[in-house]
Amino acid sequence: MTAPPRTYRALRAVARAAVRAFYSTIEATGLEHVDPRRPTIYAPTHPNSIIDPLLVGLFEDRAIRFVARDGLFQIPGFGALLRAVGAIPVARRTDHDGDVDNAAAFAACQDALREGAVIVLFPEGKTHGRLRVEPLKTGLARIALDAAAAGVDVAIVPVGLNYLVRHAFRSDVHVAFGEPIVPEGEMRGLTEEVARRLRALSLHVERADDERLIAQVTSIVAELRAREGASRATTPSERVALARRVVDAYRWLEARDPARTYALRDRLQALLEERAALGLGGERPALQHRGETVIAKRWTESVALRALAAPVALYGVVNHLPSYVGIRLALALTPPSFARGALFRLGAGLTIVGVCYATQTAWVSAAFGPAVGALYGLSLAPSGLFARRFLAELRVHRLGPRRLLRILRNRDRVALLRAERDALAEELAELRREYLAHVGDAAPAPA
Repeated sequence: MTAPPRTYRALRAVARAAVRAFYSTIEATGLEHVDPRRPTIYAPTHPNSIIDPLLVGLFEDRAIRFVARDGLFQIPGFGALLRAVGAIPVARRTDHDGDVDNAAAFAACQDALREGAVIVLFPEGKTHGRLRVEPLKTGLARIALDAAAAGVDVAIVPVGLNYLVRHAFRSDVHVAFGEPIVPEGEMRGLTEEVARRLRALSLHVERADDERLIAQVTSIVAELRAREGASRATTPSERVALARRVVDAYRWLEARDPARTYALRDRLQALLEERAALGLGGERPALQHRGETVIAKRWTESVALRALAAPVALYGVVNHLPSYVGIRLALALTPPSFARGALFRLGAGLTIVGVCYATQTAWVSAAFGPAVGALYGLSLAPSGLFARRFLAELRVHRLGPRRLLRILRNRDRVALLRAERDALAEELAELRREYLAHVGDAAPAPA
């Protein structure tokens, strides 16, 4: 395997460091399906814009040729980066009033595969924020079939990108690599096979209005499992598997008893609306849950622990106010489009934080000496991460003063809300027993 060019390796190192700094845990499964000696087309889902190819690149040591829409090559600076790493521009019909000619792009992909290269091509053809796999374009199948017809031993590797909280700083990601697909048959059949594999590797919810309901049910099911003493879903892949089982159970119930499904949907929707009306916010993101209940219990039971943690968190908050204000101001002055949201948050956020760190450290060094300045600079990142976790715990477990005040003011409504949630939990527990009896030991993951 030929080593990637030095420029590519340098850019890849920076990108990897940035992505690993932004996300807390990035778990990859299925890497055994990747053959480093075989020309490969990675076919990932596309829920998070520019971050998606960076994630795939974390786990591939060979140089990657990204297939990207031609509009990205027009972005100052970013377009130059794409050209520097050998990205291949492709025109989308939606961007050019349906009049496109991608013969050059297809030829470039064929040449790369004949040379044994790795290509990343997003078959959905667009980035989106839905928990589903959008209908695939046929370009991927065409490229793969043409390469196979020319004698190239190419493999299509589907990749499910599962962001547990997509744009949140220090959230988790599960990158699921699927078994390689041998390109054969006709174009539409191969496209559908890739789509089927991607749905199996991702959290796929058909209807947009079901996404919040699935999150609510997943959170309740996670609590039911904890009461039964079942092991907690702690890794990103385990949390995605739990949510996928909830989706499967939902489909099973809908096919078996539509009336019961619709009644349950109405009750869950009413529960969410009442939570919002009381100012309690949405259900805790079940996919991001990492056992915070244990930590919160310790905090609520230990006044000494809270007293020790609060000053450190306050130190982190105060020292990161300039960065926070700078990022919010940048978002207000130049709000990014959805397609560029993740890229803006990652690039602009890291830049602003870096400038603030350098400026603050220089000021402390000038005022108190270089030794104090060095210690101060080293304390910034750890204290900021600690402050973020401290504040997240308060929000997740409703320990904030405004939330507690709302609960006290609306005690009767909150009591009814809790009673309804308990009733829903009992019904979901019964449905869970029925579903597990139906699937039996063939179930691939816990529910």
